Amino acid sequence: MRLASIIVASSVFTTQVAWAGDPSETRLVAELEEILRAPELENAFAGVHIRSIKNNRVLFDHNGGKLFNPASNMKILTTATALWYLGPTYRFRTEARRDTNLVNGVLNGNLYIKGYGDPTLTTEALFGFVNQIALRGIKKITGSVVIDPTFFDEVSEGPGWDQEIGDHAYAAPIGALSANFNTFEVRILPGDRIGAPVKAEVWPPIPGLEAVVSANTRGRGARSRIWTGTTRIGDGVRVTVRGSLPSNYYEGLVVRKRVHNPTLYAGWMIHHLLEMRGIEVRGRVRVGVMPTRSTLPVATNWSAPLAEIVSTLNKYSNNFMAEQILKTVGAELSEPPGTWDKGNQAIRDFLVELGVEDKTFVLANGSGLNDVNRVTPQQIGQVLEAMYERFDLRPEFVSSLAVAGRSGTINGRFENSPAQLRLRAKTGSLTGVSALSGYVTTPTNDVLVFSVMMNDYQGRARTMWRIQDRIGIALARFRSSSAVAASKTEPPAEVQ
Repeated sequence: MRLASIIVASSVFTTQVAWAGDPSETRLVAELEEILRAPELENAFAGVHIRSIKNNRVLFDHNGGKLFNPASNMKILTTATALWYLGPTYRFRTEARRDTNLVNGVLNGNLYIKGYGDPTLTTEALFGFVNQIALRGIKKITGSVVIDPTFFDEVSEGPGWDQEIGDHAYAAPIGALSANFNTFEVRILPGDRIGAPVKAEVWPPIPGLEAVVSANTRGRGARSRIWTGTTRIGDGVRVTVRGSLPSNYYEGLVVRKRVHNPTLYAGWMIHHLLEMRGIEVRGRVRVGVMPTRSTLPVATNWSAPLAEIVSTLNKYSNNFMAEQILKTVGAELSEPPGTWDKGNQAIRDFLVELGVEDKTFVLANGSGLNDVNRVTPQQIGQVLEAMYERFDLRPEFVSSLAVAGRSGTINGRFENSPAQLRLRAKTGSLTGVSALSGYVTTPTNDVLVFSVMMNDYQGRARTMWRIQDRIGIALARFRSSSAVAASKTEPPAEVQ
């Protein structure tokens, strides 16, 4: 969805150079101003804020105090808040408890599962959890698998989801107990002969997920033409497969779609995995509240540390993980259930703690999805600087960002340039919105914090990337005259 034009574009530069006597800074400012005069930005609204951590001063600021849609740069605020308050070693848990004694491997009652927001519960992780349950001696469950989702509220789609059209996996709903990022797979393969329907298999094979095929198999060498659409059927999803596949398309296609009811989806996946592990389950899956006082512990699954999760989230810009973390922070700092409002309040408190004036930003969700958040490049810069100055958080946060020319969402950018390996950043992309914020190390061992945001641009996102890359490269080769002079006047170290 295109960003609404709420800000008037300006071509007037407001730059700040703390020490005008440094010719290298003057040259940098001139180069950045020239970059921002690119014709592709003529009708766009751009903001740039650059600050030297070593010298503790602003090197360049163009519309840095104006509000922008940050797109996925919002994840910088979400992950920084989580690390700041929960700590890098925080782990998410998922608990299983039983309400009756176990006799000869038979649980004559219910198995309760409660989720606490873990955004990393994949099929593999859940099977490990189920294996723990089996190793406790449970062979049969006569009751139900009861899922307790009350660590979060019942709202599974946050602000910004209403602007989505379609069934995109990047806009999956969230829940206190969620599996596979609340998405499922449809594997599409050619049929056994030319003219036969293609094969479509859904994973996981659980109630509520189905595929309807209206596609056929064509001869070798034909083009692959497959379209998939979804229809909501109650709490489930029906995927319709149309088009055709050539008979020699052996690897097939895999498409990923979002679910509608995260709680039941995760519950039925656990039910299916219990049976795969050899545990007979007589009952079905239902939603309820785990009675902690009258139940006995069975198993607990612990996630990887928050620092590892944040690294995956920021490098690959995972919306689902960001929203799960936002609600978890809200639940931990206030009290359950976690909500978007509580999570946003945590980010607000974090920004105010850093010295950002309250009510100078707009917070709605934690991922940056669509047109609901507003922050300034200066505010992003303040967060980046604060995280760098925290000795106990710097390694985890800085390393969570994508590496220029090497990893994450900027893997293919800055290659064979001075910025390669020396720039770490978080990208942000929506229709008409592009952002890049992070850190650059200079040849004179300074660390520059930067935030670049473009709103309401016309044309392709790659055009904005090229402009951002030029800015990043200019920063990566910036040699501060004052730093060079200082290094020349320092006395040589004594030889021991």
